[in-house]
Amino acid sequence: MVVSETGQQLAVIDLAWPTGLQEGLSQPVALLIDEGHEVEEIVSNAGYRFYTDMDSFKRYVETEA
Repeated sequence: MVVSETGQQLAVIDLAWPTGLQEGLSQPVALLIDEGHEVEEIVSNAGYRFYTDMDSFKRYVETEA
């Protein structure tokens, strides 16, 4: 879930690693399934690297994590 500074819920993330896949060694990562561009923008602005399909997420895990 992405929350604004005022505590308002902005978006719900399907799967998220807010401290990275390897805590403290990578940036926040999220998997978004069937979400619109608005949610993608909110998640991106919150500092998450995000993926919208399993294949690209798996490639990230295999090469980066």
